[in-house]
Amino acid sequence: MSFNSQPDRDHISVAEAELMDCLLSSSTVNYPWNPADPETAEYYTRSDNDFSLDDWSDAEIGQKSQSFFASIQSCWGTVSEEARVNPLAALTSKFGARVPQQWLAQIAANVSNLAPAGNLEPVEQLVQSVRGLLSNWEVDDLLVMARPYAYAMRCNPGVDDPDNIVRPLEWAELSELERAKLTILVAQYAIDSSNCD
Repeated sequence: MSFNSQPDRDHISVAEAELMDCLLSSSTVNYPWNPADPETAEYYTRSDNDFSLDDWSDAEIGQKSQSFFASIQSCWGTVSEEARVNPLAALTSKFGARVPQQWLAQIAANVSNLAPAGNLEPVEQLVQSVRGLLSNWEVDDLLVMARPYAYAMRCNPGVDDPDNIVRPLEWAELSELERAKLTILVAQYAIDSSNCD
């Protein structure tokens, strides 16, 4: 079975070791955690003086910044033209084997109706797009369940892979909680796709 809800322990161990090394290194400079502290301005002034782009040409700065922003953009991946033009087809292509077609159609319709309501927080958008399908859940419960999806780092590998969220079973065999999680995942994918221009 390929269901894996635990992160790779080797990667966590390496990250923890690097973090501990950074925290425990013999640094004589203390980071100013309080921005209201008068010494904070001094700290940033000294830090800015230590950093200079004077040795770099404008062309080199442009090239390095383009490379930097391209690597950041690659974390979010790209949304196909199909997803922008026909969101239901994109949802069916990605989740059709796991989620009933009528649920996918309802999610696509709900997400397309959210477009004018741009003043909602991401988690509220997500709950609004699944509320009709998950009417037996309290709104507060949906908000708690949706928060990790709405604010997840998009460069996290597998964040939109259903097998990382629920057991790889048919829809009818999933628990009510697993169905809710999968529904929220589909809605987040639809929202992300609709926000890419």
